[in-house]
Amino acid sequence: MKPNRTLRSRKRHHRLRLVLVFMLLLAGAAGSWWYLFQRNEVDSDDAYVTGNIVPVYALTPGIVTRLEVDNSMPVHKGQWLLDEEKNVSQARLDKATADLAEAVRKTRSLFAGVQEQQANIAALTEDRNRLAGDLDRYVRAQPSGAIPVQKIADTRAEIAVLDHRIAAGKAHLTNASALVSGTTITSNPLVRQARAEFIAAYISVHRTSLYAPIDGYIANRRVQAGEMVKTGQYLMSVVPLDELWITANLKETRLARIRTGETVRVLAHAYGGDVTYHGRIIGIDPSGGSTFSLFPPNNATGNYIHIVERIPVRISLSPDELHAHPLRPGMSVSVCIETGNAASLAPLATRVTTTGKSWSTDLYSSEMQAARHAAETVIDQNLGVKSH
Repeated sequence: MKPNRTLRSRKRHHRLRLVLVFMLLLAGAAGSWWYLFQRNEVDSDDAYVTGNIVPVYALTPGIVTRLEVDNSMPVHKGQWLLDEEKNVSQARLDKATADLAEAVRKTRSLFAGVQEQQANIAALTEDRNRLAGDLDRYVRAQPSGAIPVQKIADTRAEIAVLDHRIAAGKAHLTNASALVSGTTITSNPLVRQARAEFIAAYISVHRTSLYAPIDGYIANRRVQAGEMVKTGQYLMSVVPLDELWITANLKETRLARIRTGETVRVLAHAYGGDVTYHGRIIGIDPSGGSTFSLFPPNNATGNYIHIVERIPVRISLSPDELHAHPLRPGMSVSVCIETGNAASLAPLATRVTTTGKSWSTDLYSSEMQAARHAAETVIDQNLGVKSH
């Protein structure tokens, strides 16, 4: 009997182990289901730091003669970055200066020509009026024999000649007036065209020196002293580190409860688990990354394979936390999004704005003001009086 009792005990223990294993598997499956689909958090390791990386391009062709910055150096808006040689640009500016001066003087001559034609017509009209008066007296005196008939004929001929000269003068006046009518010297098309060419040449000389468009740090410098650069050639970038955000690529199967405004915890791999950043979702991209890829998916071909897409989600970062623990664009991070308030938030809302310092620059407004002032100086010097 003892062996049978031992056998039954073994079978019972075996069944208990099977039940225990089944319960553990069931609990693991339930826990996994809750962790992946039911809990009020969504996390992802597919996230990275990003921000506005402002490129600096060559604005005019030329040879780089001096570099003032290098990678990782901080710069302020308007700080000198590099110089190009100015020989060709300066020669063009000198020609534009001469052309503007010539245009002003030529326009002054055109206005003077109009005045001259008006004076000539007035003088001819006075002569005609005098001869017409003489002719009237001659005609009245002719019956008495005091004035010969030939004198009357000659006077009429002289009046006819004056009429032709007056008509020719009016035609010349019309031609001269057409070049200046409705304008002043400074608003005349000849001067305005020369002024525009002068301003373009002046700005071209100014742009042989490049300046930082915003505050930030120099990155990815690709230019050397002595290098010949072309207009539009990439030279370097300026990266502002006080306006960064997180781009987290979330699977489309996890987006159901993702809303703008939800709080996010961010762990940067650079600091391990020692530093936690606190942010909020400020926007969800309107399409997946594959939509803008070189070869976007075309499921209508029949070769369809279901792939879970990832949607970029934009997460803000606190400026104070960034200042205390700086980050760099491209750094990897992990995010944990709290979705408990999803029901009270709008699914398509966005809080992305373009009000930061790295979204605009007024660097080039001052060069236009300087160019206009220089053009007015040239005009004034060739007018002899103020042009205002």
